[in-house]
Amino acid sequence: MFLGYWFIKKAMWANKTTIKENAASLKKFYQYLYEAGKVSEEAFSALKETIKEDMPEWLATMDRYDDPEIEDMEKVWGF
Repeated sequence: MFLGYWFIKKAMWANKTTIKENAASLKKFYQYLYEAGKVSEEAFSALKETIKEDMPEWLATMDRYDDPEIEDMEKVWGF
């Protein structure tokens, strides 16, 4: 929800590159938490899987959000 909606809508600097950078940062942070024993292996794996599965849609949403031809926000967010 953060990278696919909130970040795109609220961060003026959001673009495809920053979405990917934020995803990489979250994975590194979770890896640190996992190695420190603060999150389970399942939580770390779930985060990685979510990013892998949802990244194409987040990037497509970013394209739709930046498309000046699309005026209906429901089409951007897929409602």
